[in-house]
Amino acid sequence: MSGFLKRYTSGWRLFWLLCSLIFAQKRDSLSIYYGVLGKDARFVLQKPSPQVVDSLRLRAMRGDTAAMMALVEYYQIYELRPDSSRRYLELAVQKGRVEAAYLLGVAYLRGVEAPRRPQEARHLLEQAAEKGHILSMRVLWDELEPPDSLSPLKRPVWPYDAKKAFYYAMKAAEMGDKVSMMAVGRYYGQGKGVARSDSLAYVWLRRSAEMGYRPAAALLAEWALERWQAPTEARKWAATILNDETSDIDLLYRARVADYHAEVVPRWLNYFRRSLGLPEKTWRGPAWMSAHEAHH
Repeated sequence: MSGFLKRYTSGWRLFWLLCSLIFAQKRDSLSIYYGVLGKDARFVLQKPSPQVVDSLRLRAMRGDTAAMMALVEYYQIYELRPDSSRRYLELAVQKGRVEAAYLLGVAYLRGVEAPRRPQEARHLLEQAAEKGHILSMRVLWDELEPPDSLSPLKRPVWPYDAKKAFYYAMKAAEMGDKVSMMAVGRYYGQGKGVARSDSLAYVWLRRSAEMGYRPAAALLAEWALERWQAPTEARKWAATILNDETSDIDLLYRARVADYHAEVVPRWLNYFRRSLGLPEKTWRGPAWMSAHEAHH
């Protein structure tokens, strides 16, 4: 009985806290657009009043793009009317709202709550990317990048263009996007859209990993061991994942494998070298890696 009461009271406390958070919000405000995009913490959970919606419509008619974007999410979340939502997105695009071009481009690209229009989607995403919208650049390089192995189940949305994919990845990377930094490192390492350069691949992957992007650290650990024969470097980047309690299972597995082989393989190789009467060897990686470490 005591266990039941404990669970009940714990659940009641959670319910009370949730209610407190909901009713603590102002009832006469609408911050849907700002809340969803992470620009403002005042995300209102209750449905806005008709007076607020009418006020937003009036402001939208006067060219207020923030009101248009709020109406976009109002019709998506509360009214479930994608056509009305898309109409306000189109108005915001006409007014030069870069987030609207991105959202409408993705809608046309995926065919979600909008007709599938790949070419119009690309035009909108490129329009947003040229204005510095990083998420648009990510979509562009991801869709334009030729896959490592072709699958009959995957059909390209647009013709693959490795050079254009590298262009958008580099543009976003130079703006500080750690996901795109990893993409640039991959492109240099694989020679996609740019001449292959292991040293530049290492530089960009390292920048991404140092900003906390764990997939970049996993790839660094694998390539440091497999490509560059630098087991110490491999173990260093594997450790950043293994010591992070938030790492997902796939990254933990990759890091564990890299760490194991980085420890075991050199030991066995030196065992055979001793058996053949050869001196032990220390694998330090290429010279450019040591130079970068010293400079860093």
